[in-house]
Amino acid sequence: MTQAIRPAFINCVRCGAQKRVGRSGPIPTYCSANCRAALKYERSQLDGRYEQSLAEFRQRTVERREAAARPCPYCDEAMPNPRRKQCGKPDCKRAFNADRMRDWHHNYQAERGQRYTTDRMNEGQRAYGKRRREEQVHWRQRYPEVAAAHDARRRMRLEQARTAEVFAPVDVHTRDEWTCQLCRRPIDHQVAWPDPMSASVDHVVPLSKGGLHSLINVQSAHLGCNSSKGDRVAGEAEAVL
Repeated sequence: MTQAIRPAFINCVRCGAQKRVGRSGPIPTYCSANCRAALKYERSQLDGRYEQSLAEFRQRTVERREAAARPCPYCDEAMPNPRRKQCGKPDCKRAFNADRMRDWHHNYQAERGQRYTTDRMNEGQRAYGKRRREEQVHWRQRYPEVAAAHDARRRMRLEQARTAEVFAPVDVHTRDEWTCQLCRRPIDHQVAWPDPMSASVDHVVPLSKGGLHSLINVQSAHLGCNSSKGDRVAGEAEAVL
């Protein structure tokens, strides 16, 4: 029986590159695994099997994720990825981190018999604060004029609070027909604080500039418009808004 001669080199059926043949084992047909996979892909592209198999794979992936989906423990929204601990929303992520830190502290206390504390850090912070207070004088001593003006405004507010007119914010909004007197747009009474479009009561002449807390000196305004106005009077506020 004649024994077949084992070649020393072969030519890749895809790229034609030479490949050394080993002394044992099957005689290779391709120069590498990349050529074998590429040729298989090229042949599948000719008859459309690649697109069909890819679509089937994607469909099976969607079905598998839907079957494995479980609700988020914080908002009950479906999570396609079964390995996730929460859905990823900011509120759920914040609650998950809080629970994780709470469990960590409980385990730490159970293992060591005492709660985890940061006394060293607190001592450093107290020492730093004490050193800063010793190095820097109080702001009232550094800025006496600002301190005097601050005290005057505070006394004025206290005096106005004693003699202020009593009224409810809804009385102001009803009088102004739920319309912002700064941007002239309607105010939705269902929008809750602190939304910028929620309702607020604005002082025409700010209290810091001698204005009174009375119905003749208040008006309806969006919270965002009121914040943008700040302590300005009507003319200055219109220039800003």
